[in-house]
Amino acid sequence: MSIEEALTAERNERLTAERAYELYWAELLGQAPTFTCVGHGCSAPLICACLDKPEQNLRIRPYFRSRRVEDHAATCEVAHGKGETKAEKRPDVFEAERPADHFRSLPAVSKPDPAAGETLWEPLPRRSRGSGQGQGEHPIADESAPTGKGPAAGLKPRASHYYRLSSLVQKFLEHRRDKDLAEATVEIGGETSTYEALFRNIYRQKVADQLNTRAIWWGTASLRATKEGGYYLRFSRPFRHEDAELKPTITLTAKDIDAYPVRKLLRARLDKIIAEADGYCVVFVWAKPWMPKDSEKPFVRFYVNNLDHIDVRGPEILEELKNTSRVGD
Repeated sequence: MSIEEALTAERNERLTAERAYELYWAELLGQAPTFTCVGHGCSAPLICACLDKPEQNLRIRPYFRSRRVEDHAATCEVAHGKGETKAEKRPDVFEAERPADHFRSLPAVSKPDPAAGETLWEPLPRRSRGSGQGQGEHPIADESAPTGKGPAAGLKPRASHYYRLSSLVQKFLEHRRDKDLAEATVEIGGETSTYEALFRNIYRQKVADQLNTRAIWWGTASLRATKEGGYYLRFSRPFRHEDAELKPTITLTAKDIDAYPVRKLLRARLDKIIAEADGYCVVFVWAKPWMPKDSEKPFVRFYVNNLDHIDVRGPEILEELKNTSRVGD
């Protein structure tokens, strides 16, 4: 049974499996974190599948699961579905920026004593989606609470919130397999779009028509490390510009990488692609194509100011991508 959320005593926090994975690789969860069920009156131990697996080896997104269904309390709506609210289709949400305290470092906390009335977690600060970012408020707090009180209370269904583009790419691949790219939606940058419209292959698109289009652009590319400690990517296939074909580039600086909380994951993935695939990769980037206005020789770049907004994968996913719809060809 796949479970979306769990409680962790290490941070006194209710969190998704994706967040647990990021905190673990940012070295903020310890080497052997423990997780328990969020159900009413339940303290069943949970496992976070794939928690210690390097991202470049992942084939599925991390998730929580029970060791045994019998470990859950009789009142647990997570395991037994009591009072469960009927699922509704809601857009996934890609947050352009993380809350200011998303990777806050916390001292270890002792496990609370239920007999003494202590609780493992407190509700996170609530924020309306339009109230802005960066104030240390958690964007899913108002959607993660139970729908009522007591044993019959169900968990309120909520949209999935993501911060790293790699999580959204994984959802894109899942929807491609399910053949529902045109129906599945995602809220990104304040707008709601289908996955089919949002993901765009750069190949032979007319770049002048796309300079104001922020989308998730993707394509095959070559990757190499720079002598300064960063990475340089050059797409294999071009945009069109008048009679020319321009292959866009991306530079990831060492300074930006060193400031990135999950740099360990990023460097491990990029270095593995260079070592095992000679830098041949597939790049996804949420950005607008950029061209200089006055230049004797035109070129196209994608500027990545937030490393959450780029996902670089090995060539093994090409088989999955080859039949994906391309918008705007």
